[in-house]
Amino acid sequence: MTTGQLTVPAGRLPALVPGACQVWWARPDDVASEHDALLSPDELQRRCRILRAADRERFTAGVVVVRTVLGVHAGRPPDALRIDRTCPLCGRQHGKPHLPEVPDLQFSVSHSAGCVVVAVGRGAPVGIDVEHVASWDAADLDEVAQLTLAREERAVVSRQPAGLRAAAFTTYWTRKEAAVKATGAGLTAPLDEIVVSAPTAPPRVLRWSDPAGGNPPVLRTLRPPAGFAAALAVAGGMPASVVELDAGPLLRALSAAG
Repeated sequence: MTTGQLTVPAGRLPALVPGACQVWWARPDDVASEHDALLSPDELQRRCRILRAADRERFTAGVVVVRTVLGVHAGRPPDALRIDRTCPLCGRQHGKPHLPEVPDLQFSVSHSAGCVVVAVGRGAPVGIDVEHVASWDAADLDEVAQLTLAREERAVVSRQPAGLRAAAFTTYWTRKEAAVKATGAGLTAPLDEIVVSAPTAPPRVLRWSDPAGGNPPVLRTLRPPAGFAAALAVAGGMPASVVELDAGPLLRALSAAG
């Protein structure tokens, strides 16, 4: 999908050593009907509750990439993995996902428009976010920025030329979303009290607000497809390596084998 991504033949995934992180990119059309067999009954029910067809396709692609990659690294069949999404606050299935039987494997998934991305690490929690840089109406952009950006961040966005404001805002947004997803604070952390570096600067958390009192994660820039912004966050320190890979060939090979 981008020049920074590696193509890996099925069955030849690079080893995932402690401290390393893999970022897998995919498109909804990489997924075939045969991949439905990988979804759990709960995941199939969740998909049925999604109203828009495009959203259902993105959800399916995210689950299939997660199960395919984690299955290889865990040494288990993808459809046999038990993914727990229980929220610690309310008990519903919208919390930070994890593998109870393989706790050292950490992962995060995000999708927007025609892009799906999954981050997988070993030993350190990860968070990832991708967003399509939409053509925001100025009033809508200001309203959302008031809820999610700190005052100094809003000032940076407002100083941008009109055609660049959406990209600046989306860069801020993805960095913050990745950070709170890595720590599991997504439901409780006030985004407007978290400050990250300016869109043109290397990604970094400058001010952190986590009700649980944890330390801020490390942020990394990614190479998403054109028209998207994306960020990776890793809790517990800088990852030893980050490699971006194209999941398309892997999923197509899996479909052909099925």
